Amino acid sequence: MKVLVTLLAAAALAGGAELKLGKPLTLKQPTPIPTLLSEPGPYVGKVVQVKGKITEVCQEMGCWMAIADPESGKTVRVKVNDGEIVFPKDAAGKTAVAEGKFTRIELNREQAEAYLRHQAEENGRKFDPAGVKSGLTLYQLAGQGAVIAD
Repeated sequence: MKVLVTLLAAAALAGGAELKLGKPLTLKQPTPIPTLLSEPGPYVGKVVQVKGKITEVCQEMGCWMAIADPESGKTVRVKVNDGEIVFPKDAAGKTAVAEGKFTRIELNREQAEAYLRHQAEENGRKFDPAGVKSGLTLYQLAGQGAVIAD
């Protein structure tokens, strides 16, 4: 089933159409990514919408994508449960609007090292554990729906 979803997604994007994934978007306008990241407190636990250019997509399962604000370059990750939504692996460079619950994840140093190692492996990058000196706070959207367009 996941292969069929991925093939349909690739076909839709190749044809220049919008690709709608997950639940329909419900909010009228996005919250700027720089606002979410500079003042996260009021947004944690709430459903927000973001818009920007896709900079990365999980190349293993399509379970997350990073969306960047075009002006600041700041990014937020949209993460879904494996198989719930499959983001097209070739969607980098396209525009996305995504909605989901804005979450804060606190990682201790060991968890941060494991997370960063996994991210490096997933994206074919080198990883130096000596660079991880402390824990890490991550903010991301627990993705519920997205629209991707050229």
